Amino acid sequence: MTGDEAAIRDLLAQQVAGWNSGDPTAYAAVFTPDADYVTFLGAHHSGREAITAWYAPLFANLLRGSRLDVEITGLRFLTAEVALIHARAVVTRNSKRRNRGARVNTSVAVRTGDGWLLASSQNTTRRRLAERLMRTLVYRHADTGGSVA
Repeated sequence: MTGDEAAIRDLLAQQVAGWNSGDPTAYAAVFTPDADYVTFLGAHHSGREAITAWYAPLFANLLRGSRLDVEITGLRFLTAEVALIHARAVVTRNSKRRNRGARVNTSVAVRTGDGWLLASSQNTTRRRLAERLMRTLVYRHADTGGSVA
């Protein structure tokens, strides 16, 4: 593992620690001041301050006591200054691990004067039933010679 890869893994660990402590400022500290963040619901927030403001009431209420578990599934350096990160994230409550609601996260990390920070992050909730249905429809579509009717 390179030093840059370790630094990016540490960055995500810092983000997880912020979530797990219910601290919106610590959670958002891993983002650049002008970062773009898209939640799993599709809400778009621009900037570290907006990300902090979004999570403050969530950590105080709905997400209080929740835990974030992140597994990096891919890390690729696009340049020496830019990295693409794919991860699987699960939010749990009461120490019960749930696969339902697992999210796929795509983030872009950039090297800054302060080290690596996230310039962009987007979350998508996996819908396994919808994925199975789509696979069935796609294969059925292919088996009929491409006819939709």
